[in-house]
Amino acid sequence: MQNPYDPVDQTNLIIDGLDIGDVVGKIRKQGYAVVEDFLTQQDVATIRSAFNSDVPITEMRAIGTETGRTWRAHNLLAKTRVADSVFLDSRLRAIVDGVIGRYNQINITTLFNTLPGETKQFLHQDDGLWPIPRPHPPFLCNALIAFDDFTQDNGATHLVPYSHTWTRAVDQSIEPIQIEMKSGSMVLWEGGMWHGGGANVTRDQERMGFFISHQVSYLRPQEIQLLAIPPQVVRQMPRKLRRLLGYHPFGIGVDGRDPLDVLEDGIVVNPDAHPAEYWRQR
Repeated sequence: MQNPYDPVDQTNLIIDGLDIGDVVGKIRKQGYAVVEDFLTQQDVATIRSAFNSDVPITEMRAIGTETGRTWRAHNLLAKTRVADSVFLDSRLRAIVDGVIGRYNQINITTLFNTLPGETKQFLHQDDGLWPIPRPHPPFLCNALIAFDDFTQDNGATHLVPYSHTWTRAVDQSIEPIQIEMKSGSMVLWEGGMWHGGGANVTRDQERMGFFISHQVSYLRPQEIQLLAIPPQVVRQMPRKLRRLLGYHPFGIGVDGRDPLDVLEDGIVVNPDAHPAEYWRQR
């Protein structure tokens, strides 16, 4: 009997011209894959406009940097509806299902902008937040979409191929590759991959990107989605997106009820529950 949490076999699955099985296979083998032209330039322009005008952002130190030359906007689904279609894109959903299984949810979402003068991040593993001994089955799948062209000079993401299979500690002296890609393209990697943002050594080129991390649904997410997004905002979302936030009937749900039903009516005690005397009289 197949474990329901196993990755989904996506062999020969084609969605909108994209060979999902090929992408998943590359991620499993080498730890990453690039999908060119994942978003149209119109999509990129629409989301970029919201990031520049409507979405509250913060100045944050990246891992291993102290410059403050990176702007970040976390908790995106509480701040804007402009990118909902990206989260629900059937190609992305199929790839994630193929890497970590269909029982997955959103771990963290980030729009970021790496500015001129930002230094290189330390290499790190995103799945290192959870103290699970290696080797272990994949439980994290990341996607990073380029809004600006990613080049060596403006800090294109560093990756160490095959490192998702290694069990040793991250070694900062190892030579990574840089993922140069055009605006609208997407790079995906498995959570154990050694990676880091590059240094932006240009004078005037920003490097904006959209990062979505997924995890298996039985782990606590890095961003606490059930608290981060007000219920009245979640109720406006499509059902599938609500599930991706963690409103899934894992175990007993909420007193035996589907969390989505509780989200709608606010009833946290099962209406079929009664004091012991009631049951004794039956």
